[in-house]
Amino acid sequence: MKVEIISIGTELLVSDILDTNAAHISRSLREVNVALTSKVTIGDDPEMIADAFRVALRRADLVIATGGLGSSKDDFTLEAVTAVTNRHPTTESPGIQGGILLGDSIVGSTGVMVEEKDGVLVCLPGNRREMSYLLETEVLPYLQEQLSDDIHTGWTLLRCVGVMESSLKQDLADLNANAEQRITFDSFAGQTNIRLWAKASSEAALNEKLARLKTAVAQRLGDHVFGDESDRLETVVLQQLKQNNLHLSLAECYTHAVLQKIIAPLPDAASHVQLHPAQTWQAVATALKLDDLTGDNLSQWCRHAANALRSQTDTDLSLVVYSNVTQGGVQILVTLASPHGVSVTQRSFGGHPENIDQWALTLGLTHLRRWLMVHN
Repeated sequence: MKVEIISIGTELLVSDILDTNAAHISRSLREVNVALTSKVTIGDDPEMIADAFRVALRRADLVIATGGLGSSKDDFTLEAVTAVTNRHPTTESPGIQGGILLGDSIVGSTGVMVEEKDGVLVCLPGNRREMSYLLETEVLPYLQEQLSDDIHTGWTLLRCVGVMESSLKQDLADLNANAEQRITFDSFAGQTNIRLWAKASSEAALNEKLARLKTAVAQRLGDHVFGDESDRLETVVLQQLKQNNLHLSLAECYTHAVLQKIIAPLPDAASHVQLHPAQTWQAVATALKLDDLTGDNLSQWCRHAANALRSQTDTDLSLVVYSNVTQGGVQILVTLASPHGVSVTQRSFGGHPENIDQWALTLGLTHLRRWLMVHN
């Protein structure tokens, strides 16, 4: 099977940001022994996107496109798909007649797959976190079903946080020495997906080998592993809150409300998480009546804000996530107030602002998850 990647977005074309999506997809295809024929980058032009789709479908069996699936004036991917396939757009998800919805719009971004006689066209969101999730849970399993071989091959996933990829490679090096099994890693913004790949002479032997490998890796990594396959960090954390019947209040400053946007749509989130609307330290201070405090001592301010938020919302826990721009980069402060006191995580980053927001998301959720595990 031949696969082609099309990256969509003027910001990629002019190199305002690096195309990490295409790199991740190509690496994932190589890991599952699928041939990549070409990678193409197209700006936000509907006619050129459509032309790129037509050419790619002539060369490849499956085309994976990323970007341009939003609702802004520069998002033309679905328009180009309708032009190429002659299918009608629809008001219902996934937005095109006969298209197959990828993912779940309630818990994250979605994609669309269109099966044509000339090939299959897969469109994924440009957001790195959402794109990789759909690739792992929807696209690669679809590709696996299309591949046939006398030797059975397959893979499974473990998802972890709080440990560097270099440490993972060192800790699991001996498990990677077997030629009939392989462990690969994909890290982004503090989360790492660990793909466990194996081959065997039968389906039963394959499943047994993968199960043994999965158990071995999970035992070594302990509570760094938060889930597998289709698990998401935010849904795991919400489930912990529900199981312990705890209620959380959440405030963010300068993170573009990244945690709130992820958590708010989740089923039952409103029953356990209270979201504060303020997005700046001044707005938070005014709402919480912290008139005698300034942002000069940021760590102290976040502690006071977290305690005040918990007290005034009458919740079990309160979480304040603050993104602070400094001369040396961006500082993320995560402050959690609980009946046991205040705990803090603090990290500094450089890079594209969108990626830093994703770091804020991971740090905030990971800090909360750690607390819930310790105080379960």
